[in-house]
Amino acid sequence: MYFQKSAYTIKTLISRNKDGMVNMQPHFGQIVAAKHDHYFALGRVVTNNPQLILDNVNYIGKKNFVIHIKFGAGITREAQLLVRVPESQLPDYLDKTNLKTFGQAIENNDLMLLNTDSEQFEKFRVKAELEIEDPKDEKIAYVASLRENTIQLVTDYLEQLQAKIDKLSQRKANHYFSSKTHYEDVKDFLLSVTPYMDLRLKESQARQDEWRPKLRLGGQ
Repeated sequence: MYFQKSAYTIKTLISRNKDGMVNMQPHFGQIVAAKHDHYFALGRVVTNNPQLILDNVNYIGKKNFVIHIKFGAGITREAQLLVRVPESQLPDYLDKTNLKTFGQAIENNDLMLLNTDSEQFEKFRVKAELEIEDPKDEKIAYVASLRENTIQLVTDYLEQLQAKIDKLSQRKANHYFSSKTHYEDVKDFLLSVTPYMDLRLKESQARQDEWRPKLRLGGQ
């Protein structure tokens, strides 16, 4: 198997048992497999999953639909981060902003945050390990890239939704989120991405602020 990445080579692993099972939790740079799926392990990270509150929409004349993303009120925990590598190469969103490929990864559930004591590790087999010149720096860069991709993906999603709402009549715009489907679509999207919005290497680095994006609804 070949994983395309400049300055990376595959080395034989000695950190597996006779059945090829992971003897310890995956660490940064390992390629692990579960059935036919292969994942690149970023190792232990801290995920600060913010509290998400969507505005009450049950009244007429609302000017803005406000989304409250409260980092300081979220759940911060240590987890193992795995990224699916479906095409035998590391995804480009690990080292640059690419909303197309990152958005597809979110839709396909290509990112996994597992509790450090998860029983799912029993199903993984170590396949290879990438030789990375500066693994600590690379891990910092990859985690930062995932944060940036997530923030930009949310921003792009809301901008596209705003453009859609702006094309509606004032009455329809005002009542846009009265539709349960519209409301749930936004909520489901945000729930799918918020775990990656504030990935860190240390708990002390987690954000404590609140992000409050707004959607204009045309109320009086």
